[in-house]
Amino acid sequence: MSTPSSPVPPEQNQQPERAALSEPARIINTFVAPQETFQDVKRKASWFAPWLVLAIFAVIFAFVAVQKLDMTQVVRESIERSPMAQRRLEQLTPEQRERGMAFQVAFTKVSFFAFPVIVLIVGLIIGAVLMGVFNFGFGTEVSFQQALSITFYAFLPGIIGYVLLVIAILLRSDPNSIDLASGNPIATSPAFFMDWSANKFLYALASGADIIRIWQIILLGLGFATVASSPRRKLAPSTAIVTIFAIYAVLVIGRAGFATAF
Repeated sequence: MSTPSSPVPPEQNQQPERAALSEPARIINTFVAPQETFQDVKRKASWFAPWLVLAIFAVIFAFVAVQKLDMTQVVRESIERSPMAQRRLEQLTPEQRERGMAFQVAFTKVSFFAFPVIVLIVGLIIGAVLMGVFNFGFGTEVSFQQALSITFYAFLPGIIGYVLLVIAILLRSDPNSIDLASGNPIATSPAFFMDWSANKFLYALASGADIIRIWQIILLGLGFATVASSPRRKLAPSTAIVTIFAIYAVLVIGRAGFATAF
């Protein structure tokens, strides 16, 4: 008579727990091994560290830009690109124009330093929207804290843009030749090489093909696919990335249409 086999201890069936990552390791892995970062986000979601890194680089850029660039020229170039702003300016008296210009210059300087807050607000909105898209559209389960964590880690490649801009401002013989008003001051999108006045619609579309933004979208898709859990089916990274690209494409086209109209 055969003896019954002894049950396998539960601990032998369990996979070894993944070692927790430190915040610096998470940040570094976002660039070199993003799935490791998002696996750790699944273990413990946190968003403050990546936002703080972005904020530090944004403030460094703000200090350099305000010190080295002629903010009045930046404002004038922005007005030149906006027919609506030009029409409003034409309706003012010379004294009103001077006061208005001084106000806009001061506002522009403040807006540079307020960018960490802007990034925080944008991150909250994007995290909430994508959480809704994947939870309600794909039946996944992503918490708001996880969605925020994914979003701010996916934003991290933006610091490369800040670094390149700071280097360009410091090394250019004429820093004011950097066209901040265009929204494409460095060669990360095809729009950098285009004349914005030739075709505003195509220029806006080309602006959307920014390599840093594309990188961020891929990270967002990978992050949600890694963290999302679903009782029905697993969210594939390709599905998540294509979904976010589709949302982004709609926004880019809408922006291009607005740029053409105004």
